[in-house]
Amino acid sequence: MAQVALASKFRKGTGKGVARKLRAAGQVPGILYGPSMEPIPLQLNEKEVQTLVQSKGLNRIIELQVEDSPGEKSHLCLIKDLQRDVYQQRVVHLDLRKLDLNEKIVVSIRLTLEGEAAIRAKGGIVEQMVRGIRVRTQAANIPEGTFADISGLKLGQTITIGEIVLPEGVELVDNPESPVVNIFAARGSLMAGPG
Repeated sequence: MAQVALASKFRKGTGKGVARKLRAAGQVPGILYGPSMEPIPLQLNEKEVQTLVQSKGLNRIIELQVEDSPGEKSHLCLIKDLQRDVYQQRVVHLDLRKLDLNEKIVVSIRLTLEGEAAIRAKGGIVEQMVRGIRVRTQAANIPEGTFADISGLKLGQTITIGEIVLPEGVELVDNPESPVVNIFAARGSLMAGPG
């Protein structure tokens, strides 16, 4: 998986007052932590964080540069938690976890359905119940996402998470029996049959 660069600065102050001032100045308070390291308080550019999250998603390996850091200046990490403002959906805090590329981690990957058009053409309605699945893999092997082909499903059929083919080296963490989709018939459709 390709890495994305993100710049940050070492944050000297902590607490709600400092966080409020940072947000007013277009900065996002954050923290970088990981095994065998002291947590590093950060401040990041809000626009850069927003662009990263919207265009690259949450499962990208980030090459983080920490300006003014008393220790290491460069870290590989993942977004572990993201807090947003309820009303404006602005990112208000970012938790980053330092990575070892050989370490196995649990992440949620996007699940895309393929073949919805074929179901709709017959008058079927697709109810997608799962949009992401949790998997365990090495940090260097995180897939962009996975897909499920539903074009051959008939009325009342479903597929489960366990039926989705995952890339090599990626293990399912979620319950394999959880249904991914249900197929319903719209009134008067070919799928519904004679009424």
